Amino acid sequence: MALEGTLHDFALPDILQLISLQKKTGLLTLRGPEDTVILGFDNGSLVSAESQARRLDTRLGTLLVKTRSLAPDSLAKALEIQGQTLQRLGFILLKNGFCDADQLRAGLDAQVKKIAYGLFRWTDADYVFDQQDRIDYDHEYFRPIQVESLLMEGARMVDEWPIIQKVVRSPELVYQRVAVGQRVELAEGADDIEEIGEATFAKAREKRDGPIRISKAEWAVYELVDGRRTIGDIVDRTFLSDFEGSKAFYDLLSRGLIEEARRTGFVDETGTFSVEMPSVRPRLPFASVFAGFVLVVALLAGLRLQSRNPANVFTYPPRRVAALEGFQKAVSLSRLRRMSEAIDAFYLTQGRFPESPAAIASSGLLAPSDLIDPWGRPYRYILQNDTGKYYLAGFDAEGKTDTDLFFAHVAQGTGASGEIQASGSKEIIVIK
Repeated sequence: MALEGTLHDFALPDILQLISLQKKTGLLTLRGPEDTVILGFDNGSLVSAESQARRLDTRLGTLLVKTRSLAPDSLAKALEIQGQTLQRLGFILLKNGFCDADQLRAGLDAQVKKIAYGLFRWTDADYVFDQQDRIDYDHEYFRPIQVESLLMEGARMVDEWPIIQKVVRSPELVYQRVAVGQRVELAEGADDIEEIGEATFAKAREKRDGPIRISKAEWAVYELVDGRRTIGDIVDRTFLSDFEGSKAFYDLLSRGLIEEARRTGFVDETGTFSVEMPSVRPRLPFASVFAGFVLVVALLAGLRLQSRNPANVFTYPPRRVAALEGFQKAVSLSRLRRMSEAIDAFYLTQGRFPESPAAIASSGLLAPSDLIDPWGRPYRYILQNDTGKYYLAGFDAEGKTDTDLFFAHVAQGTGASGEIQASGSKEIIVIK
């Protein structure tokens, strides 16, 4: 069967379903931007998974050590034996009594699922299926995973993951247990698990007797929550996938059994991050509270009285200040003079007056900021082409025409072409 392409063209669930329906045996390789994963199928069922980016993290021995099913020195001895005999690691571990059969089965199953479930979040990858006669895997201790169950769990993960991530925001978060009135224990069966609802809150539990029973996944996480370990560290110490571990945290939060801890700790001599949780929130001394109250009162009083201070030029609400208005008027007069000179230069180079102040700025003779007064209003420009005269008018602080800011310019005489010629004379009309 030739099966090759990208996840944009053929989604992962469709690929897995096709392999399952046709009961194919072979290797499915998916190459993404950050990892390459190889899934092994035997007669349409998933039997192996290998990640190149997380090779050490997902390798069977490393997983068993993290989940406290295997001692680190035992793993070192088993790997040394494997290097000499080339036997399966699982066989060596059982033969030498380094772990039991149930721990090996759980490790093999978790190793494959941790990798496979992570693929359902991939959106970009190339894939190719290489059909083979047989796939080598541990038939005795690994139970093949049916693609149907894999797809159902993957669909649930895709639906619930965005909701879970809004609460369990990062694998670096640290949680601590919440003291409850009842004993928390592992449920014997699915029917014994306490449902998540209003009855899970502490006030409702106070009226009930009996222990709080939680699921196996929740129990695996709850045992390790100590206010020091991060979510990522705890999930690595279980046989849960990233999704299963995050969902267990989400369910424990919903039950009110754990809460987020504030990381105020330090790194000790072993390299472990320790978290110190204060049992009582420190209270501010009375002197600090009183000083803060006095400061607030002083700020409010200053805000109320600032407009009455004659030395304060910038007040709220704004107050008219004669000295400031005089300075702004002088600035306005200077800008009007530059504007008049720019109009003269425009006339001499173009042979005509500009139609608007914007034409002066477009010619590069003035900056756009020179065309407005200190209060942000554009100057008034009046052009009389038939008489060869233009006017410039400025305004006062209230927006009224200021008679002291009124320019009139006359261009006298005409050239051979009949156009008006600038005489170079300019009059400043001051009306008192």
